[in-house]
Amino acid sequence: MRRAASSASRRPPGLGAQPRGAAVACLLLLTALPTFAADTAGVTALAAARRVWRSAVPPSYEYGYRKYCECHPDTPPETVVTVRDGRVVGVRHRPVGYDREVPAEQRNLQYYWTVDGLFDLLAAAFARGAEVRVKYDASRGFPAEIYIDYDASSIGDELDLKLTQVTVLPGG
Repeated sequence: MRRAASSASRRPPGLGAQPRGAAVACLLLLTALPTFAADTAGVTALAAARRVWRSAVPPSYEYGYRKYCECHPDTPPETVVTVRDGRVVGVRHRPVGYDREVPAEQRNLQYYWTVDGLFDLLAAAFARGAEVRVKYDASRGFPAEIYIDYDASSIGDELDLKLTQVTVLPGG
């Protein structure tokens, strides 16, 4: 009866699991360094834009955005969020091709962001190591375009927003 050779006896000398694992870990670390530098720049830009927004933020404002996804790849509806004293108090949707707005139910307002909430969303994405692309409004600092991909190997986890307007409301 013949016995199978153990995997250790077939392995060439010097190629144990630990050195190979250390080499893989070093390779992963080296490939992550450019990403870390980009994230640092992104976090710095985020902090600067947030400072500009906070110095200009009105007590009451509306902003609109379009959220691009598979369900609306070319013409997503515009969502308009009304914010008073830092809280979302109203949301309405403007579907493309319709002349009526569709209000969101009050119980669902918790699912919508203020502009400060968008900054928090970006900060969390940077902290998670997600791919983040963002453009800020030069004069008021708010994020005008946001793209976040939380997992490059997954489909459908991306967030793609483009702000259409930020309007100060009277009676602030």
